[in-house]
Amino acid sequence: MIDAEFIIKKLELEKHIHEGGYFKESYRSPDMISNNKFHNKKHEHKISEEKTYPEKIRPASTLIYYLLVGTQYSAIHRVKSDEIWHFYLGSPVTIHIINEERIRQRVQLGNNLENDENLHYVVTKDTWFCAEINNKTSFALMGCTVSPGFDFDDFELGNRDKLLLQYPQHEDLIERFTKQ
Repeated sequence: MIDAEFIIKKLELEKHIHEGGYFKESYRSPDMISNNKFHNKKHEHKISEEKTYPEKIRPASTLIYYLLVGTQYSAIHRVKSDEIWHFYLGSPVTIHIINEERIRQRVQLGNNLENDENLHYVVTKDTWFCAEINNKTSFALMGCTVSPGFDFDDFELGNRDKLLLQYPQHEDLIERFTKQ
């Protein structure tokens, strides 16, 4: 039977010291793009309000394996690109999201379609989110695809005090899923 230790060894996963859990990059696109060469068509009417970032060349996409074990969680964070979470194996996962309307959403990631679990889910860029395993005695193996590709300069770990000021209505979530 496959367990978390087997997966860690087989996939050569490392501890994710910032976010929690274990990870390993498994793909980095050889195609490079500039972050100034695209914009979000969904928000074309708000282009002047969109965040702008210094120009940076990056891979078109990246992919990691991501593993949570037991009570581990993915701490509240956001990235400057869309992140697609894929479910592979183990216990279902809840992704907690604070959307652009400041409303908390819960998305179930798993392989039981009859229970309305999602095989994959897209967390849009600049969205605060975190994740936890539903069964705290199990594990969950997932994949995360970031497009445009992930760069640690684009990763922001949630600061508890700042998030509590910005989203006081989500105090329980922020207290549980921040590391400071």
